[in-house]
Amino acid sequence: MSKTLFILLTLCLFSCDSKPDINNPKHWSYKIDYEIENKDSIKPIGRIEFQRTKSIKDRLREETYNENWYPAMGFNIYNISNLKYFEEVSRKLKKLSSCLDSHQGGDLIINNSYIFYNDSHCLDCTHSENDIDFCRPVTNKILSELNLTVNSTLKDIENEIGLKIKLTK
Repeated sequence: MSKTLFILLTLCLFSCDSKPDINNPKHWSYKIDYEIENKDSIKPIGRIEFQRTKSIKDRLREETYNENWYPAMGFNIYNISNLKYFEEVSRKLKKLSSCLDSHQGGDLIINNSYIFYNDSHCLDCTHSENDIDFCRPVTNKILSELNLTVNSTLKDIENEIGLKIKLTK
């Protein structure tokens, strides 16, 4: 009897999924835009949008909007020579945002010669019930691990990201 109970408890323990794997990019896709309308004096070289392809259960959002929740986050891509400017822009955006800390945009990710800047005042990335951020762990990991050089182009960035997640169709 105790041997059977031990086996059942062990199977139950290994089959339970206590925490979702939020760092796994397999449930995400991306879209890259080569031409962006932008009113800033410094023009981005492109824009990348990440969206989760597998919905996340969020009871409050389902009750409010009557639809599944797919977190998403976008970044304009700039040359590293504009870093000081975007550090200041990011700081101001966060300071003036009406959103709570975990919902604020203004993220900056630096990879060699490029800046990935999220220009959203508020993000829809944080779970309403447990405050887990589903965007940043994945987007930070993907963008910071790109193998970019000084001579990389926007097409090179797209190809590098395509090795990690699938392109939105």
